[in-house]
Amino acid sequence: MKNIFKFIIVLTASLCGYANAQNYLSLNYQVTKELNHFAYIKIKVTDKYLRTDYVLPNKTFTEMTIRDDGQYILDHQKNIAYRLDYSVNKGNGDKGLTDMMKYAPGFTKEQIYEMSLDPKNDPNNYIAYEKEGDNLFIGYFDDEKVQTVKTSSFPNQFLSSAEYTWLLKRAREDTYFGKAFVGFLDVPLIDFMRKFKYDTNQMPTEITLYNEGKAVSLKTVSNSVIDEGELEIKAQFKVKDITHESIQFLKNLESIAKETGVIE
Repeated sequence: MKNIFKFIIVLTASLCGYANAQNYLSLNYQVTKELNHFAYIKIKVTDKYLRTDYVLPNKTFTEMTIRDDGQYILDHQKNIAYRLDYSVNKGNGDKGLTDMMKYAPGFTKEQIYEMSLDPKNDPNNYIAYEKEGDNLFIGYFDDEKVQTVKTSSFPNQFLSSAEYTWLLKRAREDTYFGKAFVGFLDVPLIDFMRKFKYDTNQMPTEITLYNEGKAVSLKTVSNSVIDEGELEIKAQFKVKDITHESIQFLKNLESIAKETGVIE
């Protein structure tokens, strides 16, 4: 398995707003590997929290963002919660956007940020989806078939169109808080849905990942009220702030890229 933590700081912007009404969604997925059960993925979303639990037979890891606070990676075996501070990342993100405006005259910070979210503007990771038939898409990377995605149009048994729109809105907001994620999948499911929306309005319900030998299937969805107390970090977890460590990590990568001529 790849390194359990991938530190990816996404440029942050001060564009988050609060919804007037409370919204709740719980999504439950099963992951199989070579047709055998491998793990469960449980996503819980409110207007404040977005939490993903990866439940493997012998271990559990969690990704969670808290609005205007930051992101946490929970190692349940060690009872450690690794934290990325939103205010620090926001400051660095705002500075980065301001610097980019010098090279993109005529564009606002928001427009530049929107362009950074579009997967087509990330050619090193971009997967192009082609419609293969009713409710079926094939994902290609450098002309190689890497994914099969089964979808459902609306209305469907899982979500209404309005609920899915809200879920995608929360997925987009989630990018503001910096991204560290468990290396269980190449892309967290919530971010997969956000990126997949650029190709179709249909909802992905089953994803086959050929390179990883895994299939991820949506099993149940609920819009029942979520007790946010259940999403909070429990007292037994020790919070370790890794904000500056992750920033230094990226700076080190940039230095190596410059030394090797990858970037100037």
